[in-house]
Amino acid sequence: MKKAVIEVENSQLLNALEQLSPTEIKKLMDTPFLKRLFKKPDLEDVAAKTRRVIRKEGFTPKIVEEAVEWARKQE
Repeated sequence: MKKAVIEVENSQLLNALEQLSPTEIKKLMDTPFLKRLFKKPDLEDVAAKTRRVIRKEGFTPKIVEEAVEWARKQE
């Protein structure tokens, strides 16, 4: 049996979320990850895509190093 789907507009969703406490919102956001609906990307896939972009764009090692430093500083 298929589950019913309810479509809501962004404003309706925001109105519903405003009624929840921060703890309830956190639980809601954590649910897909706990159910493993989302998973971390595979390191090998990310590395392969990164290598392709670096080769395609012709980035120098210095630019790549700066990009890695910048990414590590992000949260």
